[in-house]
Amino acid sequence: MTLHVSSPFPPVAALEHWRVRYPKFDVALERGETPPAALRYLGLSLWQDGATAEAIEALESATALAPTDAALLADLGSLLSLAGRKADALNAFIASLERDPSRAQVWLNAAGLCNEIGDKAAAENAFVAALELEPTSAEACTGLGLIYIERGRFDDAVRLLGDAVARGVDSGAVHACLGQSLYLIGRFAEARTALGKAAQAFPGELTIIRKYAGAAFVATAIESTVEAAIEAYREAAGPHADDTFAACRFAFQALCGFGHRDAALRLGEAIHAMAPDDPIIPFHLDALRGRAHERASRDYVTACFDRYAEDFDRHLLEILRYRLPEKLGPLLRDAGRRFPRILDLGCGTGLAATTLAAVGDEVVGVDLSGRMLAKAKARNVYARLVEDDVIAFLDANDAPFDLIVALDMIIYLGDLSALFAGAARNLRSGDLFVFSFEEGAGRDYALSPCARFAHDPAYVERLWSREFDCVVAQQTMIRLEANRPVPGRLVLLRRR
Repeated sequence: MTLHVSSPFPPVAALEHWRVRYPKFDVALERGETPPAALRYLGLSLWQDGATAEAIEALESATALAPTDAALLADLGSLLSLAGRKADALNAFIASLERDPSRAQVWLNAAGLCNEIGDKAAAENAFVAALELEPTSAEACTGLGLIYIERGRFDDAVRLLGDAVARGVDSGAVHACLGQSLYLIGRFAEARTALGKAAQAFPGELTIIRKYAGAAFVATAIESTVEAAIEAYREAAGPHADDTFAACRFAFQALCGFGHRDAALRLGEAIHAMAPDDPIIPFHLDALRGRAHERASRDYVTACFDRYAEDFDRHLLEILRYRLPEKLGPLLRDAGRRFPRILDLGCGTGLAATTLAAVGDEVVGVDLSGRMLAKAKARNVYARLVEDDVIAFLDANDAPFDLIVALDMIIYLGDLSALFAGAARNLRSGDLFVFSFEEGAGRDYALSPCARFAHDPAYVERLWSREFDCVVAQQTMIRLEANRPVPGRLVLLRRR
């Protein structure tokens, strides 16, 4: 991109204008300065005097006389930015960099403006360029680190923000961002330290205090006893502490997700003692102990998703980056047909509903969680919603479907033989069954510490090959777990 700057005066008339208007400009010329240099000197002097509009006018006249002067264009960009003319300022910085790309500060200026106007990709590229020119730039490390947080690149964010702190950045906001990134990659002790500094910097900021307290809980639970972890949490949270049970559950999820088995077992047993009738924790404890299950219990699934329903969509889409409904769309469109009756097994809140409705006439959803089904009903897409176990529904149903979909549902089933048999009974020859599963290896299926089943692809293929032909079996990311991609497959089968 090239900047085209025009002065309100023809060059010769412009010089006379500035001579008459500002004696210091005439003095600079008499010293032997070139007209562009004299105008630059005048513009910067006016800037220091607070006459921003006049300073911009002087530098615009200078750039009209010397349009290839990179330093002059950079100065003009700084003035335009100060005046709030962000688009013009960015043009000036770009023009400067086109002429001389070796100035790190100009890249930083451009990056900051790109960030402000929301062009994150351009901001990232500009910060990278600045960092390549000046590897010790704390400003570049900070800016790029913050962008990487927005992009979910928490390992890179930790590296860059850590470098910025090591180079003298002592901002409470930077410590808060570093601490949160450390927490999200499971470095809890370091997160506790960084978030502690942020909490000191912002003693009234409730969000930071709670994140600090959560990091203190998890880090202490790994290092010591449950009692010590609860005490560390309460000391860090002060008057903002949640009740003990809620704090313990939150820490338990983090410990399970990041594979801290022993600490998770200690805390899980303490939670079970607090709420012995809770159906969720015992299943997680069995998963942590490696106890075999053929499937998650009905009570577990119902309680888990009734509790999860209110925040389900936001958490799944924004935090876990779940995208299977989007990936399903092209598979169904490529099938080249409509499906009069579609069954959405484990439909949840109906995240796949719009995709299914685009290729079908009647969509039926089945799920164990009444609260999830209430969310699905609000979408006004499903012809019918059934609160039932998916296997029980398949066994009892007597009206066949043209398409059965089971996205992110198989993770709650270990033995899949009943599912495939039920799907086959509910489809006619040529109809389709689409599902996803998380990949495991070694055993047909195994219950992970996060209480989800992973399946060996060879086992799944053996089951489907009895009644189905495979149309598509593509590897995909199911979601994030502990901010790491969970590998899996999205499979489309045709009933023989």
